[in-house]
Amino acid sequence: MQNFASILLDHYRQHPQQTAITLLAASQEDDAITYEQLLQRSSAYAHQLASQGVKPGDVVIIILQHSDDLVYAYWGTILLGVIPSIMPFLTEKLLSDRYRTDLKALIAHTQPKGIITYREFEEEVRNAVPDGQSVEMLLCEDVDMSRNMPIDQVSGLQRDADEVVLLQHSSGTTGLQKGVALSHRAVLRQLDVYGEALHLTDNDVIVSWLPLYHDMGLIACFIMPVLKGVHTVLMSPFEWVRAPYRLILAIDKFKGTLVWLPNFAYTFCAQKIR
Repeated sequence: MQNFASILLDHYRQHPQQTAITLLAASQEDDAITYEQLLQRSSAYAHQLASQGVKPGDVVIIILQHSDDLVYAYWGTILLGVIPSIMPFLTEKLLSDRYRTDLKALIAHTQPKGIITYREFEEEVRNAVPDGQSVEMLLCEDVDMSRNMPIDQVSGLQRDADEVVLLQHSSGTTGLQKGVALSHRAVLRQLDVYGEALHLTDNDVIVSWLPLYHDMGLIACFIMPVLKGVHTVLMSPFEWVRAPYRLILAIDKFKGTLVWLPNFAYTFCAQKIR
């Protein structure tokens, strides 16, 4: 059975110039990422992690804002065979004291080998690492995109289908967020069943504003389209809150066929969009 890395490599070989992901930007041009760019730039993250001693099977926490860095960091861990876990970035929408408490508890619980974040957020993260625990810090600003790992040699290709591929955290509504370990086989089976239920085809376009640290945003609107060869258009959830009409414009512009909106989002759009 194939794994995440081998499927991603197949898409790269079959249609390198196909757009995999479009990141909507608030004040500049949208960023269209082809499978070739996705593989090459993600492999730079894989190379940097490997050079710092991170090995397949280790857990790496990603604390980045909605950006191309988040995309490349995530798939870089997949290429290396590392287990990624996305945590929310501290923003004005979150209570800072609660965030710091939760971050410290999550790091202690997850026991990561590495953490990917920004230089200006490094001290905040280091303060959350329990005493005596060794954690490699990878600052996205320091990743050299010209030094990437040969794509055919990435160690993620050797991961068994029953090995853990990612940690999916619960929302934390009723207590500490729990990291659920999911295997390649389990997620790929879910994508097959989900895709069949949606009648997903290569002609579909997914448009999403959902955060990538929640299961619907991560699985349905990020991992599924990338591995199924379906174009996905991603908007920052904070930009959606500020200007929800931009989601409607994006659906029109990119001819979106699939969008996920829980009930509160329909209500919010009805109240905010003229």
